[in-house]
Amino acid sequence: MKARVVYYSATGNTRKVAESMAEALGVTAESIGNGSEPGEADVLIIGAAVYATHDHGLHPRVKEFIAGLDAKKIGLAAVFATGFIQSDAVGMLKSALRRQGIKVADESYFCKGRFALFNLGHPGATDLEAAAIFARKIAGLPAKC
Repeated sequence: MKARVVYYSATGNTRKVAESMAEALGVTAESIGNGSEPGEADVLIIGAAVYATHDHGLHPRVKEFIAGLDAKKIGLAAVFATGFIQSDAVGMLKSALRRQGIKVADESYFCKGRFALFNLGHPGATDLEAAAIFARKIAGLPAKC
């Protein structure tokens, strides 16, 4: 099984979660926009956040990455997001992937991310462990004890 974890992170919150997921799967997290190509995967886990600087939507790099995906080369996609509050990043990611004809898992992962003086300590150890468990579940792997 080929698994990939790709993400876009402006503040580092989404990167931390992606790295935890990737480590749980034995792969390297790939930053969208830093040489990450759409490619192929049996399981693609993609993460992002919404940004006020982009009309409270996904960053253009994320949209471009998803637009470049070939549904024939992706078995299943799953999404995750971080944010100041639970936003619609998960819904936006799922919709964009489905528009590409990609099968998307119903389950997703969200955790708070630090923003200025808010949500201090997030994502923390508990958030990262939950992210790793989510990734292993999506990939059909047993949870580690």
